[in-house]
Amino acid sequence: MPLVTLDELIARYGEPQFCKIDVEGFEHEVLSGLSQPLPALSFEYIPVAIARAIACVERTSALGEYRYRHSRVETHRWAGPNWLESKAMIEILRAFPTDDRSGDVYAVRTDQLSRFSWRRR
Repeated sequence: MPLVTLDELIARYGEPQFCKIDVEGFEHEVLSGLSQPLPALSFEYIPVAIARAIACVERTSALGEYRYRHSRVETHRWAGPNWLESKAMIEILRAFPTDDRSGDVYAVRTDQLSRFSWRRR
């Protein structure tokens, strides 16, 4: 099957308002095929391979100004009360013990925060 980048999908179908990236460890590679900041997206983190998630935060930050939150495992609850800047999100990711469970990082472009006042229960 041929490789299709996010940029190619956007050209074909238009910009998504939210993009969930769940590709089992290849999130950074997917984000490398994106050249514009999306309104909102999420990607998985796995503490034993936390450098991958940190690279994703760095990549999204290079694309635009984002704020971040995370939720652990499948809890559907925010792990913290506020949206964070990239540096704070990276510090949280680095602090996870390698035997901790996975979760998701959510990134919202700062100009879209009011549209994405998600409440995870």
